[in-house]
Amino acid sequence: FVLFLVAESHFYKLFYKLLMSKATPTHGLVKDPDLPVTADGVTYHLNCKSDQLADRILLVGDPGRVDTVAAYFDAGSVRFRSENREIFIATGTYKGTPVSVLSTGMGTDNVEIVINEIHVLKEYDFERSAWRPRAGDANVPAGVKVFDPSSVKMIRVGTCGSPYPDMPLAALAVTRHVIGMDNTCLYYKVKEEMQKSKDLQEVQRVVKEQTSLGAIDVYATKAHPAITNGIVAACKTFNGNLPAGAKEQLYVVGATATASGFYACQGRAVGRFREHLLAPKLVEELSKVQFDVSEGKEIVANIEMETSAVCFLSHLLGYQAGSMCVVVAKRAGAEHLFTTSEQSGQGLKNAIQIALEAIVALQ
Repeated sequence: FVLFLVAESHFYKLFYKLLMSKATPTHGLVKDPDLPVTADGVTYHLNCKSDQLADRILLVGDPGRVDTVAAYFDAGSVRFRSENREIFIATGTYKGTPVSVLSTGMGTDNVEIVINEIHVLKEYDFERSAWRPRAGDANVPAGVKVFDPSSVKMIRVGTCGSPYPDMPLAALAVTRHVIGMDNTCLYYKVKEEMQKSKDLQEVQRVVKEQTSLGAIDVYATKAHPAITNGIVAACKTFNGNLPAGAKEQLYVVGATATASGFYACQGRAVGRFREHLLAPKLVEELSKVQFDVSEGKEIVANIEMETSAVCFLSHLLGYQAGSMCVVVAKRAGAEHLFTTSEQSGQGLKNAIQIALEAIVALQ
């Protein structure tokens, strides 16, 4: 009987170890707490190596959408998968071009983690234990390949609400400028060229003067023009290839307002929180603002929770990044509406195809 209890106890200990080993990825030995990477180059959160992540990346918030996107990859091309917390990755090819899809989870704080670790995977040489040189760097070691930051291209594909009264449900909100209502990127110094940008100064000025966000330290940034233009071109091609009578995928190019949360941060007043909101009329205010930028008059097309960090941090690194979101909530105008599951599903399906076409066409 005693032997049975000992054996049973040993069995449960082994079972528990097995269970935990499957639930938690094995990161191996991490020597530097400020750069948590294993000796063989596996990053702590993304849980992958440099050669397992393509240079062209679609970013989605929901881990469940990674498989949805990967289903459009070339048949049998998926060569790597990883699942760690809310960060799922699949790497394969689309029309012969290597592409990864990666889920960030919700919020700019998660995006900050993801962009930092993409930076490590793309630019840290684990064999030399040194950062890869770029063009213009002094004392580039002989035989070491120079890194081109513009080779990293990212498109966020997500969902959003819209304060634009004339925004059709399930349309695509394509980002040009971004209003950072979060504080994640305030921990990074702004590049001088961004500080001097007349367009970004205009966005920031109008928001602070004409909305309740004057009480909040908002910042402004911009999607890379090549990404924005590439998405628009892909939208036009997508619609041009539709069969006769098929419904076109509508899209609106404008500014994206990125919030650090879903409720008060986006002007949603819930229950007893109602009297505590700092910007209770935020959506109404954003629905009325217009920016005089280089491209002409620009409206706030959408509100979401990730794009500011995607664009701001990518710009600091010289990467090309942008965003396109399916509008699932119309929050201004005569009617406040939410999409049906059929509308949002079709919108996401179209958005994924458009994003894939856009990202492989970029030079």
